Amino acid sequence: RHLNVMDASSSDSATASDSVFASAEFQEYEREFRQYCADNLRSHNPQTDFDSIRRDSAEDLAAKLAVLSQWWRSAAHVVVFTGAGISTSSGLPDYRGPSGIWTRKVRGETVSESLDLRGIEPTPAHGALTRLYQAGKLALVATTNDDSLHGKAGLPKHALVELHGNLFVEECAQCGARYERPFKVRTATGLFEHATGRPCEKCGGPLRDNLVNFGNTFEHVPSMEAEHDRAWVAMLKADLVVVLGSSLSVPTACELPEECIPPREAKPAGGRLVIVSFQNTPKDPLAALHIFAPCDDVMAAVEAALLPAAPTPERLSVDA
Repeated sequence: RHLNVMDASSSDSATASDSVFASAEFQEYEREFRQYCADNLRSHNPQTDFDSIRRDSAEDLAAKLAVLSQWWRSAAHVVVFTGAGISTSSGLPDYRGPSGIWTRKVRGETVSESLDLRGIEPTPAHGALTRLYQAGKLALVATTNDDSLHGKAGLPKHALVELHGNLFVEECAQCGARYERPFKVRTATGLFEHATGRPCEKCGGPLRDNLVNFGNTFEHVPSMEAEHDRAWVAMLKADLVVVLGSSLSVPTACELPEECIPPREAKPAGGRLVIVSFQNTPKDPLAALHIFAPCDDVMAAVEAALLPAAPTPERLSVDA
């Protein structure tokens, strides 16, 4: 979900009228997230709770990476689903990890609503996904991130679904034209307001940001429905879906990856769901494999296994 984002033209602080945290929609989400925490963090047992950070041992990680690489190599249709965790090594925070924005807010800590994207570059995992797509080893990436790092890493738009929009994209409400800008496009202050105040260069119609804020539906962001449908169809086709850095806890996007699992005519054996994160998720019972390791390390290993010219990772960030 969208926070205020700083660039060279933005203020360092959000105005009261533009406060996500003060909105009724966020307060409803906060109540739901508190209940989510209460329901799922009772034991504080790293093997079962959703709060503790877990890391695979070097031995376990090596075995898991070998399995994932083999599954990826033999798959006919691979889809990757990314969350905030794929971008954290670039300097961006996540949302629902132990130190995530929403988690800290729920704990009563003071959390800034501004994210500074100036100087933020794609992570090694972003780059690996682009190269795997270029090599024909990846069909599609679906992301809940709005940071534009997949595109910045060179992944083409037809291979990318941005489920929650893009901070640097505005769309014409009249003809549907899409514009990618070098600046953040959002100027609206209300969660249900999306007009940017600029006219379409093709038809003169009003331009709108496509960010999916709290409480937004396709009525507020018309392109959201088409993006969701593109991801849904890709998940149905996939015989392997790899989730990178998502807590898989926010509907409806979190329900997409599991669509790969049921058998279908083109894949009578069904598909596999693999999760890469440092925490347990509500979807773990559905997963064929959960790797507790950094996204960058996992994707470096997969790339080295599938693309012979790729450099072999020198060191994996795991516990000894």
